[in-house]
Amino acid sequence: MSDVVRSRPVYGTPGYKTLLGRVRSNVRALIRKQLELPRQEIAEIVRANLNAAKFFAIAAIFGLLVLITLVVLVIALIAIFLPWWLSALIVMLLCAVLAGLFGYLGSKRLELHGPTRSVSSLKETVQWAKARLLGRSAS
Repeated sequence: MSDVVRSRPVYGTPGYKTLLGRVRSNVRALIRKQLELPRQEIAEIVRANLNAAKFFAIAAIFGLLVLITLVVLVIALIAIFLPWWLSALIVMLLCAVLAGLFGYLGSKRLELHGPTRSVSSLKETVQWAKARLLGRSAS
């Protein structure tokens, strides 16, 4: 036989204060986890696309070099008919207008949105917690 002495708990069932304390700590832990989810989601996306981003950066550098070479070529072609300074000014103004135009068009098409999965999960959790704390059904 074992020599372990089993003592009975002082209270048969936990009181309301203890239960509410447990609920409060569990809800806090759940909300902490819900707030952690967007960070994890974004970190996963960044990790998955890091190598692709490196190659895009290298391609962008070479593309920029091609663009610089093209601009020099256009200036040289215009310089056949006009002075160098005027051909460079014309190409610079053309590039400025195009940069402004495409920047404006890009800003109009830009769609920024957050991690939708995390937001909907957080809303569901808040709804569930309210229902549980107020004693209503979760549906």
